[in-house]
Amino acid sequence: MLRLSGGRIEIRVPKIPRPFPKNVYATTLWPFVFYEPQVWDDECVQKHERYHWIDQIRWLVIPWLVIYLLLSLKYGGGRNHPLEKPAYAIQDECSARTRPKPAPKS
Repeated sequence: MLRLSGGRIEIRVPKIPRPFPKNVYATTLWPFVFYEPQVWDDECVQKHERYHWIDQIRWLVIPWLVIYLLLSLKYGGGRNHPLEKPAYAIQDECSARTRPKPAPKS
């Protein structure tokens, strides 16, 4: 499945391939954003990946990838990575807003 949105080419794939870890369900390589089916419609994951999409335009793709990979050697992937922190902050804020609120205790 393919979706065009704001210049992004978003593609649903069965699985994000190696070399990405198994716990990666979406990834951006400008101008493409790849999503596994379970996160295809997840608004918060989309915001996370769209942050990377804009970041790659700002930095230009190749310099962004080089810096990302070099920083990965020190920080690994995920939330500890300096280029992931702002994307996860956006995703977490979105998740907090869209998560159902617990019923008040009486």
